[in-house]
Amino acid sequence: MLALRRYAFILVVLIVGMFLGNMSLNIALLVLTPLVLIWLMLWDDKNYKRRQKQDYMKKQQHYCSYKK
Repeated sequence: MLALRRYAFILVVLIVGMFLGNMSLNIALLVLTPLVLIWLMLWDDKNYKRRQKQDYMKKQQHYCSYKK
């Protein structure tokens, strides 16, 4: 989670820097598009792993309740 926050902070700093500078829109999009896509993939992967862990824990609790 901390790594995701750091990446988002770097992304925001880059966005602000690009729009405050004299770059054209094409260059800004060329640099920002891959960064945003990577950030979204990391966020989605984090949610997927959390969901898998929750499902695993539910199955373990279900198994343990029948074991008694």
